[in-house]
Amino acid sequence: MPNRQRQTLRQLKALDLRGTNVTLAVVKEYKRDRISQYKVKYVPIDQRLENRLRTIIVNPIKNSNTVEEYAYDCPEPEEDLVRAIDYEATDFYQIFKQLEELNPEEDIIENVEELVKSKAYMIILRNAEGIQVVGFKTLPENWRMKRNKGLIPLLFTENRFEDLEQENVFSISSKVDLYYFNEYLFILSKKDFERGLNFRDGMINNAIEMFQEVTELNIFINMEILTERVGNNQRYLRKIATIRNLGHYRNSTYLQRLHQLSITKRWNIQFEEEQIVITDETLDDILTLLQNKRLHSELTEEDFDVDSTKPVNSNTQQ
Repeated sequence: MPNRQRQTLRQLKALDLRGTNVTLAVVKEYKRDRISQYKVKYVPIDQRLENRLRTIIVNPIKNSNTVEEYAYDCPEPEEDLVRAIDYEATDFYQIFKQLEELNPEEDIIENVEELVKSKAYMIILRNAEGIQVVGFKTLPENWRMKRNKGLIPLLFTENRFEDLEQENVFSISSKVDLYYFNEYLFILSKKDFERGLNFRDGMINNAIEMFQEVTELNIFINMEILTERVGNNQRYLRKIATIRNLGHYRNSTYLQRLHQLSITKRWNIQFEEEQIVITDETLDDILTLLQNKRLHSELTEEDFDVDSTKPVNSNTQQ
């Protein structure tokens, strides 16, 4: 895994982002059944702001030369170090999938209240191939620019002062908390990443909620093996987060296919009627399959457990 993170960072640093199109989007969070949901909308910006926002993304990428895997107990990254984590293991997966479906010219905010209620904003760099890099910044409780007590905010324009007291004035930070590229989040601020994407505490709560869900769905036999193995183990908590985000365990067709392939390919996954039987020996294989990370090579007719499940672009140029 660390090798792929380093390779991905090198690929990012080799990209020429100077001519990319820049857009800005805001993220609103709300709860449904105690689970965080997100709503993304674009905010129109002018050309001058585009150039400044691009610089906010390009500079930290240029300064990022070392990458280490994110861990709960890791310190804040210093100097040229970034922490990396698979985006599928975080709430950013939900946000990005929604972002991919939006039109920057049509799916825009309707009023200033949508800005005020935002939890974060994103700076998106795209080219002809689509979204390349996304910078994510968690907002303070009130995004409106704070007024200094006893001072009147003024704007000098066209050789005169204008009172800004009634204007909707917001500020954009010169830094982002993290940037996304090619299925990885590269974390610049551990504290703000964990706060903005509900990560640290959310991982354990997410696992507990998934355990309750699969128990109600009656999917597994020997659930205690899963819950005991996961515990507070970060590696397994990430697997559970990915599995829940993908939701294949809710798809009866997917589970039937898994059952059929397990028999024909002799994966030794046991089933009792429609239920998957968890054992100490097969738990890791079951989790891999629910992440859809056991893939078949058309070239060698072999099956592999892989880190990435990024789809191959079939629209390659001839």
